[in-house]
Amino acid sequence: MKKSGISGLIFFFIFLVTVVFFIPPAEAFIDYNVHAVNTKLYHSYDGLICSDCHTIHNSEDNAPVAEGVGPFSRLLTQPTATDICLQCHSYPASSAYKAPAVMTFSGNILTSYAMPSGDFYWSIIDSKKGHNPGKSLGVQSVMMPSDSALTVSPGGNFSTQDWDCTSCHDPHNRFGDDVAAWRQLRRKINGIVHTGEETVLFGVESYGGNQGATAPGYEPIKSNSRGDIRGGVNNLNYVNTRADGNPLEGATLRGITESDINKNVYRGGFSSFCAVCHGSFHGGNNETRNSDNGVTRAAGSWLRHPTNVRMNEAGSKYGITTYTAVITNTQGTNPNPAGYDWKYPLVQPDNDFTVKKNVASATDPATAIGDTKIMCLTCHKAHATQFENMTRWNTNTHAFIENGMTDPATGVVWNGGDNPAFGCGKCHQKGGTKAFVKAF
Repeated sequence: MKKSGISGLIFFFIFLVTVVFFIPPAEAFIDYNVHAVNTKLYHSYDGLICSDCHTIHNSEDNAPVAEGVGPFSRLLTQPTATDICLQCHSYPASSAYKAPAVMTFSGNILTSYAMPSGDFYWSIIDSKKGHNPGKSLGVQSVMMPSDSALTVSPGGNFSTQDWDCTSCHDPHNRFGDDVAAWRQLRRKINGIVHTGEETVLFGVESYGGNQGATAPGYEPIKSNSRGDIRGGVNNLNYVNTRADGNPLEGATLRGITESDINKNVYRGGFSSFCAVCHGSFHGGNNETRNSDNGVTRAAGSWLRHPTNVRMNEAGSKYGITTYTAVITNTQGTNPNPAGYDWKYPLVQPDNDFTVKKNVASATDPATAIGDTKIMCLTCHKAHATQFENMTRWNTNTHAFIENGMTDPATGVVWNGGDNPAFGCGKCHQKGGTKAFVKAF
């Protein structure tokens, strides 16, 4: 008994020493609650609920998640990532969630939602009118038909066999290495990094992530629509402003329609983003008329419409002077705003990062200056429009709005007389400042 008691004491002593001397220091423990900061953002940390989009066993209450079909790739509850996204990002949403809308079921302009990238409804009606992200790993979407003619991106080589919403947007990440500041756009698409590393000083790129080949002549996306995370425990506090304190530059997507006071302000990088799939349509960063390359320009003349070019580019008869020109129509009014026109957005100067959402405005002519640039989104919307090639106006008809016609940007009947400063005529006003007279 005595030996047994001594042995027990020795064992207890060894156990106690082991516990005391081998407990890791407090800082070695991982506090998993630091990621539970209330960002109030669905696609971030506390907002993500895996089962909203994924199922491990394709079963719910002993029945298939999708009756008669499935399971689906990537453990999705729907055939494609696009079907998952449109469950919440349609109007009215087919789910209980009220996410920003990217698609309606009517094509009508909404008064309660801003849709600055257009309406995927038109892609469903006609594949010529927008992007068609209709396949995940070759599986066809239920809600989004694929392009009826194209198998690769025009002007590029991006395959439509794995072309869904997540090709451009990261569904999980708002703040990581591989996602840009603007609308969770991916920094690497089609195997190409379209942007470069940027300082965190202005909240435009949170971190690095410049992996793989970089697109020639890239320019980082510098607009910010997401805010930044910094400070607090492990630098994970969400701040709904840019890091320099200025407001975000994206339109408010819920509760108000798109207008001059609720719009996107673009600063750099958007043409580079488009170029990773449509490269043959583009030149390089800050291209000029005098640098012939036989693709976008030759002998001092444009072969393809310039993008990422300053509006006061030397040698041009058009540009900021016509974009803001006073145009007198036959009714004696000026239908052309003198300042920045949200219906034809330009890339704003970004030398000092002071451009704010309320600065690029039709009420302030000084906000449309020679250093602003034309870009892909000046003429196109990113998702779809009611016109072919997702242009902002019908390029197959007259380049003006006739009195009494409906303005496609606002859905409002135009009653200010004929508007020659519309479509191509916004920058290419063939009559200059003379009175506009219809020839038919």
